[in-house]
Amino acid sequence: MTVEPGRHRRPTSPARRALAVVLGWSAVLIAAPHQNPGPLVHDIALFAHLGSTVAGFGAVLLVDWAGLLWLARRRTLTDVLRTARTAHVPTWAGFAGLLASGLFLGVPADAKAVAVLVIGLNGVWAAALLTALDRHTDPPAVLLARSLAATLVSQLGWWTALVLGFLTSRPR
Repeated sequence: MTVEPGRHRRPTSPARRALAVVLGWSAVLIAAPHQNPGPLVHDIALFAHLGSTVAGFGAVLLVDWAGLLWLARRRTLTDVLRTARTAHVPTWAGFAGLLASGLFLGVPADAKAVAVLVIGLNGVWAAALLTALDRHTDPPAVLLARSLAATLVSQLGWWTALVLGFLTSRPR
């Protein structure tokens, strides 16, 4: 598909995005037990995993910080939405990097795997909410409440995955 200057491709539906998240997540869970990386590959994957966490979760934290500043009336909603649109690519790049590098780090603990899936599916929902918020100059309270719920789920998911990843990677 050729994209002309000034024209954008039709966005992928949230259902297709969610399917892509589930398929990518499932592929890692199915393939990870069959990987037997050497120490060098494991170390590279671990570094990539940590870098992906920094990129993805860091972008999420930036958007959430902008949202807190909006609640404190120190930023406009337009500023928050602009920040969220800007952080979209590093967030998804971080998530994709976590899946790709996780393939070489062994099967994650069940709860961590679920947290990662929740992060991905919530990201699809948050992207749909961002699109909906962009359509309003004064968003309805229900849309803002859904955005707050997506933010809380995101924070819970990222922190859960981070803590469980730390706990399960420590030598015993």
